[in-house]
Amino acid sequence: MQVGVLTNYKPFSFVDGHLQGFDVDVLKRLASILNLELKIHVDGMATLQKKLNSGEIAVIANQLLMTQENRRQFDFVRAYAANQLVCVQHEEDARDFLSLDDLVGKKLGVLANTGVEDQARGALGKSVLPFYSIDLALRQLADKKLDAVLEESLIADYYIERYGLPIKVTSPFAPPLTSGWVVRKGNKPLAQRLSEAVLTLLGDGSFKPISARWFGYDVSRPSVSHTSLPR
Repeated sequence: MQVGVLTNYKPFSFVDGHLQGFDVDVLKRLASILNLELKIHVDGMATLQKKLNSGEIAVIANQLLMTQENRRQFDFVRAYAANQLVCVQHEEDARDFLSLDDLVGKKLGVLANTGVEDQARGALGKSVLPFYSIDLALRQLADKKLDAVLEESLIADYYIERYGLPIKVTSPFAPPLTSGWVVRKGNKPLAQRLSEAVLTLLGDGSFKPISARWFGYDVSRPSVSHTSLPR
């Protein structure tokens, strides 16, 4: 099966000497469950989408958000990981930041050129500090140069687990993010086949060691609870 994965989407798929990542490990296990031989295309999202629409690849094996726009373009495969926008703080910080209102006047790190940056800037203005690589923001937080960082829980958990940063995931800032692999719109038989393989993956015990390798726990279940969106 011809499969596409994103080039630089750490920790989900990335090249560091060789192609690796959480989604890549899941892909290989699902291929084993379905007895499929893989040919993996590594590229940016725009190119992968063109290849998917032309039939050059059958699936994009990264969990994309199930936004209205994406639902118009793709059919989705069942999700295997719970993810959420969360507040990340230094492990010694006992303050409660439960909404953007609580971060007024605080130094907040965010990933540049994202909806999170736009929303945070609208509420907090110049105290929002954008970073072009989220690991730089998290390292600044570890050095106590920031009060908090807003990021997806899985990405924060990866850096905490992999690099032992003295930071912690605290409060959720949005409902859980719904996401999944995508296939070309209308290819529901393939989406169903892959979804059934995901159920096997989650039920046969093979998912937990993959998850623990990248995040330190079973990410098929959320690690933070649901709260309402920040005001």
